[in-house]
Amino acid sequence: MKGLHVVLLCLFLPLFACNVGQKKLPIPDKKLIQILTDVHYAEAALQDVYGIQKDSLKKVYYQEIYQLHETSEEELTKTMDILRQDPERLDKIYQFIVDNLNG
Repeated sequence: MKGLHVVLLCLFLPLFACNVGQKKLPIPDKKLIQILTDVHYAEAALQDVYGIQKDSLKKVYYQEIYQLHETSEEELTKTMDILRQDPERLDKIYQFIVDNLNG
């Protein structure tokens, strides 16, 4: 029975250790992935738009994204600021975003 505890500890300890020292994000990872996927779609839609029209459309698109995901520009900014300090975590999140955009 004691051996089983050791085996379970060895299996689950790395899972918990991954989150140790990570700051809690204002926007959870899963929701952030959805938001940033939508942001990339919006930016792609704006790629060939210029000037005042681009600024206006961008504002509308982002307002829609914030409303759809029940968040704000401030929350997204805070979240991204935290992630910029943890490039490995940001990279993992972007791997999911790329998968969403490709599939």
